[in-house]
Amino acid sequence: MSAESTFVSRCSLVVYPIDAWTGRALAGADVLVRLEGLTHKPLRTADGGYAFMDVQATECSLTVSAPLRMIVRRAVDLTALPKQSPVVIAPVLPGARLPAPPGATGLALLVVDADGKPVPDIDIYAWVEEDSCGRGRLADDLPAGSDMLRYASEGGRLLPGDRFILMERGGKATERCRVGPDTGQPGLLSLEVPAVRDWRRGALLLPAAAALTDCDGAATLALRGAYPQRFRVHAELVLGKKRTRVEWTAAGGTVTRQDRVVWPAG
Repeated sequence: MSAESTFVSRCSLVVYPIDAWTGRALAGADVLVRLEGLTHKPLRTADGGYAFMDVQATECSLTVSAPLRMIVRRAVDLTALPKQSPVVIAPVLPGARLPAPPGATGLALLVVDADGKPVPDIDIYAWVEEDSCGRGRLADDLPAGSDMLRYASEGGRLLPGDRFILMERGGKATERCRVGPDTGQPGLLSLEVPAVRDWRRGALLLPAAAALTDCDGAATLALRGAYPQRFRVHAELVLGKKRTRVEWTAAGGTVTRQDRVVWPAG
């Protein structure tokens, strides 16, 4: 009698590259998703994911690349992912030369040092604190450590990979968050990282965005969704142990170009 194979393939990781401008899955033959140092090739899923099967490592280094976009590099702890749904959302940031979709809102920056030379690899995190830009409010209290929240949508749906901040009434406290995998239930969001502190019902969800300066010191902040004609954007710029905060004025429905941002010296 011939021996029958009892080997069953196991899905170890599913990666969803997300376009920062649209919030939709990024796909195409020129989108490359790979695990550095491993020979595994991903299988495409019907909903736009890249599935890696039977990865024996407990940790891996994920890389996502696409033309005119910033390369995504992140470490993934496979043991920390749910076994039933080992999903990683990978927002892909636009490069400075990628045209924005018509009617998109964003900020285009050029960061230089005191001598006018471009400064690459500056992490930029931007957020909005105006109620008119809110995406909704917590429908229930959110305890510290929770990775799910319910919210009443007010200014547009939040999608997997979207960044946002939680801000309590009065604006005295904020927390940075990112939406995790789709729950399939309207008004219920998963969080990529559990909440750090307790939040009371009614706390505001406000949009945020991230960017990284390229070799020319340029960066684009994609602010997805609808915005008023004029609104203020707060941002923190970080490079190594140095950081600074700035504020800009943005315009809804257009990519606003800022004057050159001078990175602090010393």
